[in-house]
Amino acid sequence: MGETLGLDLVSKKQRQREHYAYRLDYRTRWADNDMFHHLNNPIYGVLIDSIINDFLIKQCGYNTHSYPRTALVASTYCDYFGSVAYPSMLDVGLRIVKLGNNSVVYECGIFEEGNEQVKAVGGFTQIWVKREDNRPPPEGLEPHVRNALMKLNSGSSDLKQTAKL
Repeated sequence: MGETLGLDLVSKKQRQREHYAYRLDYRTRWADNDMFHHLNNPIYGVLIDSIINDFLIKQCGYNTHSYPRTALVASTYCDYFGSVAYPSMLDVGLRIVKLGNNSVVYECGIFEEGNEQVKAVGGFTQIWVKREDNRPPPEGLEPHVRNALMKLNSGSSDLKQTAKL
């Protein structure tokens, strides 16, 4: 798990489930399909946002109402390598690409049950700021948040879990 994964399209297309330390299952719904009978592109964004927030809530104690800091999305992306459609069970994985003082670059891999080929790789960059003034704290990420995120960076097996979205 200590390997450095490339960020080019060829490298992303070769992603495997084990590259992601934290994973969630998602059962597609009829409404997820678009008129071309495959998962609508905005659903991928929902999956990416959902797994990141699931991790932050469950592993970091984050909440969107009263936590003293908030994580703002600075940029997003998604690269598509295959199609999925209803009915399917998806396996969404999460890892950290880069951990800065107050920023985190996440990567998510989306796989279909029964198929080893990654279907999409996407993610976003978050900037953590103080809720009171929307400024990054000079001390950086809180130690417990940084420690939890570091486990995603190293692929620590103690974070492997399966939950239902």
